[in-house]
Amino acid sequence: MNPQAMLRLFEAHREAEAARDVDAILETFVPDCFLETLPLGLRSEGRDAVRAAYESQFFTSFPDLAPDDEGMALGDDVIAVWGTLRGTSRGNWLGIPPGGGTFAVPFANVVPFEEGLMAGERIYFDLATLCEQARIPLEEIRAAAATLAATHPR
Repeated sequence: MNPQAMLRLFEAHREAEAARDVDAILETFVPDCFLETLPLGLRSEGRDAVRAAYESQFFTSFPDLAPDDEGMALGDDVIAVWGTLRGTSRGNWLGIPPGGGTFAVPFANVVPFEEGLMAGERIYFDLATLCEQARIPLEEIRAAAATLAATHPR
Protein backbone atom coordinates (compact mmCIF):
# COMPACT_ATOMS: atom_id res chain seq x y z
CA MET A 1 0.00 0.00 0.00
CA ASN A 2 1.46 3.36 -0.90
CA PRO A 3 2.29 5.80 1.91
CA GLN A 4 -0.25 8.44 0.82
CA ALA A 5 -3.11 5.92 0.86
CA MET A 6 -2.05 4.64 4.29
CA LEU A 7 -1.90 8.20 5.62
CA ARG A 8 -5.35 9.09 4.19
CA LEU A 9 -6.88 5.97 5.74
CA PHE A 10 -5.23 6.60 9.11
CA GLU A 11 -6.46 10.21 9.08
CA ALA A 12 -10.01 8.97 8.34
CA HIS A 13 -9.60 6.56 11.26
CA ARG A 14 -8.52 9.39 13.60
CA GLU A 15 -11.46 11.54 12.44
CA ALA A 16 -13.88 8.68 13.16
CA GLU A 17 -12.33 8.22 16.61
CA ALA A 18 -12.75 11.94 17.34
CA ALA A 19 -16.40 11.72 16.25
CA ARG A 20 -16.89 8.54 18.35
CA ASP A 21 -18.26 6.90 15.19
CA VAL A 22 -17.46 3.25 15.85
CA ASP A 23 -18.98 2.12 12.53
CA ALA A 24 -16.68 4.48 10.63
CA ILE A 25 -13.73 3.33 12.75
CA LEU A 26 -14.47 -0.29 11.86
CA GLU A 27 -14.67 0.59 8.14
CA THR A 28 -10.95 1.46 8.28
CA PHE A 29 -10.10 -2.08 9.44
CA VAL A 30 -9.96 -5.44 7.67
CA PRO A 31 -12.74 -7.84 8.78
CA ASP A 32 -10.39 -9.93 10.94
CA CYS A 33 -8.84 -6.87 12.61
CA PHE A 34 -7.28 -6.58 16.05
CA LEU A 35 -6.87 -3.99 18.77
CA GLU A 36 -4.03 -4.73 21.15
CA THR A 37 -3.59 -2.66 24.30
CA LEU A 38 -0.14 -3.76 25.41
CA PRO A 39 -0.05 -2.15 28.89
CA LEU A 40 -3.17 -4.13 29.81
CA GLY A 41 -2.14 -7.35 28.10
CA LEU A 42 -5.41 -7.28 26.14
CA ARG A 43 -5.98 -8.15 22.50
CA SER A 44 -9.38 -7.95 20.85
CA GLU A 45 -9.73 -9.87 17.58
CA GLY A 46 -12.45 -9.44 14.97
CA ARG A 47 -14.77 -6.51 14.38
CA ASP A 48 -17.24 -7.40 17.15
CA ALA A 49 -14.49 -7.61 19.75
CA VAL A 50 -12.80 -4.44 18.48
CA ARG A 51 -16.17 -2.61 18.60
CA ALA A 52 -16.66 -3.75 22.20
CA ALA A 53 -13.15 -2.60 23.13
CA TYR A 54 -13.69 0.87 21.70
CA GLU A 55 -17.08 1.21 23.34
CA SER A 56 -16.38 -0.28 26.77
CA GLN A 57 -12.63 0.13 27.27
CA PHE A 58 -12.12 3.58 25.79
CA PHE A 59 -15.09 5.78 24.92
CA THR A 60 -17.23 4.98 27.97
CA SER A 61 -14.32 5.07 30.40
CA PHE A 62 -12.75 8.23 28.98
CA PRO A 63 -15.41 10.14 27.01
CA ASP A 64 -12.97 12.92 26.09
CA LEU A 65 -10.09 10.56 25.17
CA ALA A 66 -7.97 12.24 22.51
CA PRO A 67 -4.58 11.33 21.07
CA ASP A 68 -2.43 14.32 20.19
CA ASP A 69 -0.27 12.92 17.40
CA GLU A 70 3.16 14.55 17.54
CA GLY A 71 5.13 12.40 15.12
CA MET A 72 4.73 9.66 12.56
CA ALA A 73 6.89 7.28 10.58
CA LEU A 74 5.70 5.34 7.55
CA GLY A 75 7.21 2.07 6.42
CA ASP A 76 6.25 -0.77 4.13
CA ASP A 77 2.59 -1.39 5.05
CA VAL A 78 2.95 0.12 8.54
CA ILE A 79 2.56 3.45 10.31
CA ALA A 80 4.01 4.23 13.72
CA VAL A 81 2.58 7.30 15.44
CA TRP A 82 3.43 8.83 18.80
CA GLY A 83 2.37 11.71 20.95
CA THR A 84 0.37 12.48 24.06
CA LEU A 85 -2.83 10.72 25.04
CA ARG A 86 -5.22 12.90 27.02
CA GLY A 87 -8.50 12.18 28.75
CA THR A 88 -10.57 12.17 31.91
CA SER A 89 -11.68 9.15 33.92
CA ARG A 90 -15.50 9.50 33.82
CA GLY A 91 -16.81 5.94 33.47
CA ASN A 92 -15.98 2.45 34.68
CA TRP A 93 -12.80 1.07 33.14
CA LEU A 94 -12.67 -2.72 33.10
CA GLY A 95 -15.27 -2.64 35.87
CA ILE A 96 -13.27 -0.25 38.06
CA PRO A 97 -15.11 2.97 39.02
CA PRO A 98 -13.84 6.26 37.59
CA GLY A 99 -11.39 8.37 39.53
CA GLY A 100 -12.39 11.65 37.91
CA GLY A 101 -8.82 12.74 37.23
CA THR A 102 -7.44 13.96 33.93
CA PHE A 103 -4.31 12.50 32.37
CA ALA A 104 -1.73 13.29 29.74
CA VAL A 105 0.63 10.41 29.01
CA PRO A 106 2.99 9.54 26.15
CA PHE A 107 1.66 6.94 23.72
CA ALA A 108 2.70 5.13 20.57
CA ASN A 109 0.57 3.19 18.10
CA VAL A 110 1.84 0.74 15.52
CA VAL A 111 -0.63 0.21 12.69
CA PRO A 112 0.00 -2.53 10.12
CA PHE A 113 -1.90 -2.45 6.83
CA GLU A 114 -3.11 -5.27 4.59
CA GLU A 115 -5.54 -5.51 1.71
CA GLY A 116 -5.80 -1.71 1.52
CA LEU A 117 -7.05 -1.34 5.11
CA MET A 118 -5.69 -1.21 8.63
CA ALA A 119 -5.03 -4.72 9.97
CA GLY A 120 -5.27 -3.40 13.51
CA GLU A 121 -3.57 -1.28 16.12
CA ARG A 122 -0.99 -1.99 18.81
CA ILE A 123 -1.27 0.67 21.50
CA TYR A 124 1.48 1.50 23.99
CA PHE A 125 1.19 3.96 26.89
CA ASP A 126 2.35 4.39 30.48
CA LEU A 127 -0.39 2.64 32.46
CA ALA A 128 0.97 3.53 35.90
CA THR A 129 1.13 7.25 35.14
CA LEU A 130 -2.30 7.22 33.50
CA CYS A 131 -3.83 5.56 36.57
CA GLU A 132 -2.02 7.90 38.96
CA GLN A 133 -3.16 11.02 37.11
CA ALA A 134 -6.71 9.71 36.55
CA ARG A 135 -6.92 8.62 40.22
CA ILE A 136 -7.68 5.02 39.30
CA PRO A 137 -6.15 2.20 41.39
CA LEU A 138 -3.39 0.69 39.24
CA GLU A 139 -3.40 -2.75 40.84
CA GLU A 140 -7.18 -3.04 40.44
CA ILE A 141 -6.89 -2.19 36.74
CA ARG A 142 -4.09 -4.74 36.30
CA ALA A 143 -6.14 -7.41 38.08
CA ALA A 144 -9.26 -6.62 36.04
CA ALA A 145 -7.26 -6.74 32.79
CA ALA A 146 -5.69 -10.07 33.80
CA THR A 147 -9.12 -11.51 34.55
CA LEU A 148 -10.46 -10.29 31.20
CA ALA A 149 -7.44 -11.69 29.36
CA ALA A 150 -7.88 -15.05 31.08
CA THR A 151 -11.56 -15.25 30.15
CA HIS A 152 -10.93 -14.09 26.57
CA PRO A 153 -7.64 -15.76 25.56
CA ARG A 154 -6.04 -14.75 22.27
